[in-house]
Amino acid sequence: MSALDPLPATGVPAYVHCGPGESISHPRPGDIILVRHKGWLGLLIRSFGRMRHRAPADRPYTYWSHAALVISHAGLMVEVNARGVVISQLRSYRDRDYHYVWLDLPDAGRKAAVQFAKSCLRQKYSLRNFLLLAASIALGDRIPIPDNGHGCVSLVARALQEAGICFERKPTDMTTADLAKRFGVAA
Repeated sequence: MSALDPLPATGVPAYVHCGPGESISHPRPGDIILVRHKGWLGLLIRSFGRMRHRAPADRPYTYWSHAALVISHAGLMVEVNARGVVISQLRSYRDRDYHYVWLDLPDAGRKAAVQFAKSCLRQKYSLRNFLLLAASIALGDRIPIPDNGHGCVSLVARALQEAGICFERKPTDMTTADLAKRFGVAA
């Protein structure tokens, strides 16, 4: 089943909720997905997002716990998991709850984002940076996070910076809630 077939109008922040069994029929390189994992790690990540985004208006952005960058029209993605930076397939999330986010990027920006993400393949996941980010958020964003290693959000944000997108925070300081808020993706 396709969640949404026609692409949204250019210039309009656009995303679609894909529930279990739904998918996108026209993935585009440079777009992203925001995923909600239900396990203990997903709950922990969402909890830290809620610590940072306490205002009631920001709560809808704290729904997700993972992000990935689409790198092909066939639905290949680059994402970070416990093994590091890997290629996966959008269809592997078919039984999950996720939001597909169409980004208004020029072709050159899409290409730059995909090239950056691919250049990071086989790099390690930075558990240290994840723990530092959690501690920093718990302490009111007072700990500087080193700009090395990858987490899912830092990889996606760095790739999108290559495409010309700006963020309020450094990629290493961002959570999935920061990505969702930047693109107006409310649950």
